[in-house]
Amino acid sequence: MKPVKFIISCLCVAAGVTSAEITLLPAGAETTWRYLESGAAPGENWNSSDFDDSGWKKGTAPLGYGKEGLGTVIRFGDDPANKPITAYFRKTFKVGPTEKHDFAELGLSATYDDGVAIYLNGKEVARDNLEAGKLTARSRATRVIRESSELSIKIPAARLKYGALNTIAVEVHQAGPTSSDLYFDLKLSGLEEGEKPVLDPYREGMRALQRGDAEEGSRLLSQMPQDHPEYARTMAMLGWQVYAEGLGEPKRGLPFVKKAYEVAPTDRQVVRSYIKTHVLSGVLFDPAAIARERKKDIAAEHKFLVTKPELREAKLVSRKDLEEDLDYLEHVLMKCFSYLELRPVDYQGALDAIRGSLDEETSLNQFRLQLAKLISLFCDGHARLASPPSQYMPRGYAPFVADSYKDRVYLVDGESFVDPKHPYVTSIDGRPIAEWLEVASYTVVKESPQWRLRQSLQMLGYVNYIRAELGLPAKETILLELESKNRKSSRKLEVEVARRPQREAEFPEGNSRRIGEVGYIRLPQMTGSSSFLAQLNQLMRQFKDTRGMIIDVRGNPGGSKNILLTLMPYFLKPGDPMRIIEFSAYRKPMELPKPMPDGFNMSSMSAQPVTSSHWKTEDQRKYIGDAIKAFKPTWVLPEGKFSDFYVLAFDSTMNPEAYYYEKPLIILQDSGSFSASDIFLGGFKGLPNTTLMGTASGGGNGWMDSYTLPKTGLEVVLCQTAKFRPSGEPFDGLGVPPDVVMEATPRDRMGKSDSVLDAALLRLAK
Repeated sequence: MKPVKFIISCLCVAAGVTSAEITLLPAGAETTWRYLESGAAPGENWNSSDFDDSGWKKGTAPLGYGKEGLGTVIRFGDDPANKPITAYFRKTFKVGPTEKHDFAELGLSATYDDGVAIYLNGKEVARDNLEAGKLTARSRATRVIRESSELSIKIPAARLKYGALNTIAVEVHQAGPTSSDLYFDLKLSGLEEGEKPVLDPYREGMRALQRGDAEEGSRLLSQMPQDHPEYARTMAMLGWQVYAEGLGEPKRGLPFVKKAYEVAPTDRQVVRSYIKTHVLSGVLFDPAAIARERKKDIAAEHKFLVTKPELREAKLVSRKDLEEDLDYLEHVLMKCFSYLELRPVDYQGALDAIRGSLDEETSLNQFRLQLAKLISLFCDGHARLASPPSQYMPRGYAPFVADSYKDRVYLVDGESFVDPKHPYVTSIDGRPIAEWLEVASYTVVKESPQWRLRQSLQMLGYVNYIRAELGLPAKETILLELESKNRKSSRKLEVEVARRPQREAEFPEGNSRRIGEVGYIRLPQMTGSSSFLAQLNQLMRQFKDTRGMIIDVRGNPGGSKNILLTLMPYFLKPGDPMRIIEFSAYRKPMELPKPMPDGFNMSSMSAQPVTSSHWKTEDQRKYIGDAIKAFKPTWVLPEGKFSDFYVLAFDSTMNPEAYYYEKPLIILQDSGSFSASDIFLGGFKGLPNTTLMGTASGGGNGWMDSYTLPKTGLEVVLCQTAKFRPSGEPFDGLGVPPDVVMEATPRDRMGKSDSVLDAALLRLAK
């Protein structure tokens, strides 16, 4: 049996029930906790009973931020990109002296995000997702938790103090300062003498999966009653994650995903599991579709797929296994990939080129690289191989960061040019910089030139990989040919190869603030955190009297569309027609018994069909229906392979806190504005009193899903939607052009100035 990996943190596990359970501390709103939210160290012996926590705040459970259903929202300061790593919680309770013989064990159940350490009367009783050893306020969780994790343990009842105060102390640690959410809740129970806990199949099944016992976990979870609130999602997880992905037995998972689908046919997670289990089980596989005469001659445009540069050492995989993975990938492309028939890509020829290049045994890293190159052929900004380049590229990196300005490439070392007098590079190791960039783009999606250039400049740092592709030897130094700004002088400079990649300086710098009479909102990412959205509403109230507004989405890689829902109503005049942002069509996985339920929404806060209950009035539904009838995309979608069009649209009523801000708005953008940022910019493009300033956005938009290749376990991410602007043009491959073109200078990128922001402020001052 192969190793089993499960992601079960998305399911909030309820505390188990015992036959004679005595609740000492209930979970939820019945329990009030003292908490310290500042991130500072709480002091010596903070977890003991005699510690004075009277200066700490009080709040009912659950406590945290960025989650739904919180009893208390704790604060993290003014900077969402620099949140405290650790929050501390304490609760005192008393157990009467007569209860000493009432129970022999304690049952403790806690839900948390990301890492937790729990103490009873000063002694540690539980720890999860944290390093061993002494913890400090700066200790980070070892991994990011997407939703929440849960642990359930038993503690000897002798740990209690009878007839005196007891203290539960908890510290919850984040994986990093930009974490979008934090969560904590806890229940403590006593088990009566001689009583055994009644097995809760849900709790015990999840615990079995957590410890890697898939068979026992599956047996227990299959006993869940259908009316359990987590029944549908648990069956979906059981079918896909356990049987299909974990055990590699997808056909055993089919009955479970079918049960889930019957109960919750519009739940996103359920439908995803339903589709993916059917795909992996072979329901969508038609051997005749790929049992064709394969091309033996490699077309010129596919030759870059089959180069064999020296990569990191990796295990060897047989030709048979790799061909099976390629067949599987071909089926996924044929049945699930939205862009396959919308761009003239000879994907079959590309797959055949890779098949023909395989040896009897091929390095897994060589195969990784070939898949990454294959994916680059498609017009899908989100398509990628889940394995990052650092996993398979050879070591040896450039000791600089490359960027571009006015079609020239400059090199930066820290906060200065590699050579201030000669900042621009013309060749590396005797080969023109254009050749280096071409090789650097092999794994980058080709359609959007601005996105391709941005990503290629980042890949330029893998100097020994590019050397291998160019046929150059790996050396300990790099020979640079540099030239001056006016191109009148040049010099050669030899620099040492670095042991690790260099990082770009943060750009732009600074947080949301008032700049004179202008309100400035910095959006470094499109987070859906409820606390951040509340902060945006607060900023808009503070900026109500400003003479103008600037919203900065430069370098914003995307995320949730909730920010658009929050901000856009402020800039929509009450009574005006709805503002349509995008039209979307979902690629239907073909040949499934029930491929797409009516009204199913594949992405939170994404586009909705005309039948959706999201539209609250008949006027809204009529407006959306008429818009869909009139819409003409520039890409003709193959009949029968896509859903009806879904629409993302807003009006002024969709944020009840919004007022109409009628003064000028400038939005700053660049090629790093991607995904949900593309949608954000598309929403504001052409809006009255609004100017987009900067350079074209990245050009990537779409809902994607991942597919695990059955033999190698490599994960391929592909888009399942085709998304269009109201004009009919796609987002992917184009991006959103600015109204005023202005490129950030090298000094800007090094943090020494911000000419684009200065120009925006000057424009608003006129």
